[in-house]
Amino acid sequence: MTSISFDAVAHRYDASRGFSQDVTRQLTEAIVALLGTKREERIFEVGVGTGRIALPLLEYGYHYTGVDISMKMLDKFQDKLQPAGWREKALPWGSLPNEQLTERQPEVRHFVHEGKAGELRLVVADMTELPFHSQSFDVVIATHVFHLISSWQDALKEILRVLKPGGLLLRCLNEGWEKQWHSGAQDIKTQWSSIVEELGGTTRLPGATDQEVTTWLQQMGLSTELIPVTSFQSETRPRVILEEIEQRLWTYASVVPDAIFYPALERLRVWAHEHYGENLDTTYVKQTRLAIGKTQV
Repeated sequence: MTSISFDAVAHRYDASRGFSQDVTRQLTEAIVALLGTKREERIFEVGVGTGRIALPLLEYGYHYTGVDISMKMLDKFQDKLQPAGWREKALPWGSLPNEQLTERQPEVRHFVHEGKAGELRLVVADMTELPFHSQSFDVVIATHVFHLISSWQDALKEILRVLKPGGLLLRCLNEGWEKQWHSGAQDIKTQWSSIVEELGGTTRLPGATDQEVTTWLQQMGLSTELIPVTSFQSETRPRVILEEIEQRLWTYASVVPDAIFYPALERLRVWAHEHYGENLDTTYVKQTRLAIGKTQV
């Protein structure tokens, strides 16, 4: 089992992967429209991270549980809670009825808000081994996580196990993400992969694409409805991508072992300056189409 942790980049995660306020609002409204007005429903997010999806939804008073394998990502989430009016409530694991008692108890943090009806529980756990009883949640939310897990089928089985009959799996998706960059900016990523492979490594992520997850769910007899949310543009430059690779900010760099990473990086630097020349700081545009994959169990 291999699940990639973002401990090493937790301090920069929001800066590199966060949504704008407008996109966050549109995504939150789309999720709330699917959840309905039943605030007593139990919402569960796998790979909750720094709370970029969870925090806006907490404004609606849901009972929310988030799990993540990265303690540092959850620390960043917790840093946002106190300024937003949330306070920690000490409760040991096993205090809530859907928490499985095992020999090794997971770390858990509970939070309440005086002005809101909902509550928040953050748990350090691997999504391939969820520490909850079956049929514990009404909704599971997953955003950009399955490509990071080699045992992604096990993670999906666990999600289906903890969902109540008739519950929803909501996956936040970037449609056609591999083709979103306009010609030019993708060149450096393609070259990086080629160099790493020439040196005997790979930049391939251990998990599944969105389509592979959808296909697996279909094989389980579960259909997925794709619901468009919004479309937005962002910009980058080849020099910025090179710096992000140097910092191992993205998974296609962090999965490469040191023995291959550093020689590959030196070759990429030489190639980038020869290939782009004065265009190393040329701006390229990415068009992102954000959607929700809705699957009812």
